[in-house]
Amino acid sequence: MDVSVHRLIESIKPGETALLEYLPSYIPEFTLLKLMEYSEEKKIPLIIDDNFDTLPIIAAHIENLGIKVDFSRVYVVKTGGRINVGNVVARVPFHPDLRVYIENYGRAASKVSERFSDAINLVLGLENFLKLPSSPLDIYLTIWILQRFLGNTRRRAFYLLNRKILESISPVVYSEVRRVASTVVEMVPYPMGAILRFVKSTNVDLLGEEVKVDIGGEL
Repeated sequence: MDVSVHRLIESIKPGETALLEYLPSYIPEFTLLKLMEYSEEKKIPLIIDDNFDTLPIIAAHIENLGIKVDFSRVYVVKTGGRINVGNVVARVPFHPDLRVYIENYGRAASKVSERFSDAINLVLGLENFLKLPSSPLDIYLTIWILQRFLGNTRRRAFYLLNRKILESISPVVYSEVRRVASTVVEMVPYPMGAILRFVKSTNVDLLGEEVKVDIGGEL
């Protein structure tokens, strides 16, 4: 595990919600791999919220890159979608009433989180979830997904979002997601890694800092 990556993961304190914004690239794949490495090394459970089959797509990309990964020790909360990857411990079927869907999602995520005193929670595909709201109330309820877990010291949450998609949904939703998150990191790819810009952070040493993370391959 690269020392700088190790340091960056640990800069997110228990109870925090970190928004990781990326541009189209393989950043999601390598972010997942680094969090899995950290989870294995530190013996801290990794819980993945897989919204609408986002994890299977990322897993397929990793395989296409020639990297072999065992997902069996990753706990997965599956919301929508049909393709199983990892140890699926909770499943939330899609419901046409967004309020019911969000309530079921929150209940399932809470039950899984309560099983562990300390866990890393990676949320994938939330931008697909954010496409669903059709009214101001629906938007509020969706943002509440992020807000309700803020301060839950059983988890350190990383929300990995495609910035281009997020910006195209709604400026209001984008600004609200950033407001709720305790840490906001812009992840910009370059040929051998990514540049991480901390535009919002509870860690004053990282606020405004740009960190270059070398992966050693094309992103």
